[in-house]
Amino acid sequence: MQLLEVTDIAVIAGENAVFVSQLPTVWQDIARGTANVKLCNRQSYVEMAQLFLYKLEQGDVDLFKERPELAHLKPLFSKLFGNLAWETLEFYGYDFMTHNYPNFEEVLREVESKGAECENEIKVAHIGMELFSEFGYELPASFYHVHLAPIYRDHVFEERALRFDKRDIEHKRSWDAILHAGKVFAMQMKVQSIASKYGFTYQHGCGCNSHLSSIDISNGAFAYELSQEKRSRWMKSFIWTAWYEYAFFGIVPNTSYLV
Repeated sequence: MQLLEVTDIAVIAGENAVFVSQLPTVWQDIARGTANVKLCNRQSYVEMAQLFLYKLEQGDVDLFKERPELAHLKPLFSKLFGNLAWETLEFYGYDFMTHNYPNFEEVLREVESKGAECENEIKVAHIGMELFSEFGYELPASFYHVHLAPIYRDHVFEERALRFDKRDIEHKRSWDAILHAGKVFAMQMKVQSIASKYGFTYQHGCGCNSHLSSIDISNGAFAYELSQEKRSRWMKSFIWTAWYEYAFFGIVPNTSYLV
């Protein structure tokens, strides 16, 4: 992508964006190459951040393009979602830092040391390791933490209501965002194909009974590979989706009735 700067806005691939200097400090550090991240294409991620912040700060969304009678609400939308977009980018900027990722070898050693009764936990640890082998530091740390989460429950098949269970309340926003980003179906297919090799499938209810990516039994393994020509596009779509799911998390209506 080519970045063109004019007097008041940046333009990326023909779309308005904020300048790098207007991003949270962590993203400015990523752009300069001084942040502790291992992104293969930092510029691409920074450009996504520039576009994301502009679109929510300025109300550059389909709602106002398609429904001009709602134009008077755009300043209120921009004020609310501009703040939420800023929070989102701050979180993910730090979530890409290498020290926030799981130590997969340590996780595996820990569950193996508990003996044969932790056979299922060992399988989940191997799933996490294969996911990291596939995606590495190109996906944020929370992607791996949520898929390792079943290891740390009372048993791997335990279900927890994401929005209401106090044991995981500190993770609920970031983990839910990653799980909902699974609507980028190619990415979801890859995750499930890796899990199926170990006899598992990941479950997530997209409601108030969201189950922190609970594990269930899979009846058969299947192979799925991301096509190389589309891989980068799917990964960008996944990250973009996780960002807006994180931003919108607090305004999604929920009810304990569904739990």
